[in-house]
Amino acid sequence: MPAGDLLAYIFTNTRLPLAVQFAQWVHSSPRFRAFAETYRDKIRKKVRTITDAEGYRDLQAELATAYFLVLERRFLVEYEKYGVGKQRGPDFSITYKTHTRFDVEVTRLRGLRGGQVREAGAGPEAGKLVNTLCAKLEQLPPSMINILVLAADDAPYSGEDASAGSGHALASGLRSAVTLLQERAKRKDDEFFTRRGFLGARDFLRHYGRLSAIRLITPDAPPVLWLQPQARHPLPPDLATLLRR
Repeated sequence: MPAGDLLAYIFTNTRLPLAVQFAQWVHSSPRFRAFAETYRDKIRKKVRTITDAEGYRDLQAELATAYFLVLERRFLVEYEKYGVGKQRGPDFSITYKTHTRFDVEVTRLRGLRGGQVREAGAGPEAGKLVNTLCAKLEQLPPSMINILVLAADDAPYSGEDASAGSGHALASGLRSAVTLLQERAKRKDDEFFTRRGFLGARDFLRHYGRLSAIRLITPDAPPVLWLQPQARHPLPPDLATLLRR
């Protein structure tokens, strides 16, 4: 399919910022163009269900991750292999060097909204990230290397080191969120975890063990790759090196 026809097929309005960036990816990478052709119906359906600018930014984060993944020739990338049912699976399933398989789930961190509930003693980043991490853990399948990609907007996140840039502040917030979760689990604070969809602290730890790493993407700082020390399936060192790029 010619590139122009592909874009017109997926996007009703090819002047949308997402459509313009998508066109740049298609023209700059034959591998991404092949990905777009393979999953054009799926992407088209997603585009047509979006009703606001936030939805377009969410999809942009997802497709930007696809672009990053397909640029690595040793990655065979599948999109929503698990389907979209009652219990969602990760966004991408990747086979690395024909024998190492891992899944990638992408979520965009939207700006803080007024009235958001925060935990006592937790900064705004920690409170937001705690809820995000808990929600995403349920989508990670067992017996698999699982990577969570957190993509942040360019909106600043407050924090003690916010003056160094939102990327540094958000990385600090991620460390605070992980520490908070680990402390609550150690204290067996079942109520804390039941409010977030788990059966209790023990059930949280069972899901937490499925998380292998988090890749944090911010506009003003290099990507941060955090390795989960308690992961049942840790990242191989060579894979970790690729994902730090």
